[in-house]
Amino acid sequence: MNEIHNKRLIFVFTGPDGSGRKTVAQKVGALCELQRVLSYTTRPSRLYEKDGVDYHFITPEQFIEAEQNNEFIETLEMEGVFYGIKSIEVEAMFQKHPYVYLILNRQGSKLVKDAYGDKVIQIMIYADRNKVMSRLLERGDTTEVIYKNLDRYEQEMGYSKECDANVENYDLDDTVEEVTEILKSYILK
Repeated sequence: MNEIHNKRLIFVFTGPDGSGRKTVAQKVGALCELQRVLSYTTRPSRLYEKDGVDYHFITPEQFIEAEQNNEFIETLEMEGVFYGIKSIEVEAMFQKHPYVYLILNRQGSKLVKDAYGDKVIQIMIYADRNKVMSRLLERGDTTEVIYKNLDRYEQEMGYSKECDANVENYDLDDTVEEVTEILKSYILK
């Protein structure tokens, strides 16, 4: 096995909902040829989400069965909805490529960091509260979802000190360029 395959890294994109973390992660992932590991969730998909693209959408019964079979690295419950990352999927992605990425909230990011330690590089993508609200409105979220996300905004932002890099996302192209350079610095170390 060559040296590059001994250096496996998991890049975790975190930040408040509406910060653009998903868009930035997907663009940077494509530029850096990273493989994405999807989370599993029991919540229904939103109008703009697709199963197998944004998440693996499963039933609570399927989630509980997978959890009982110790298939998840981490699980998280938020407001009665379960989320998890399957270890077999991380390992399968590592077979294809030494660098993978995940898009997680702060709790999921912390759990993955606890599980994989130094292999995890956490990148906070953020925008100010007003920009986040306008982005949530633009993507068509309900008022209830927007207010729940805004209620969690400060907690998500408070996690920035735990992250390896913090990048403000006002101009998408500039943000993608900055984050790409950050990832390359870890890949080329």
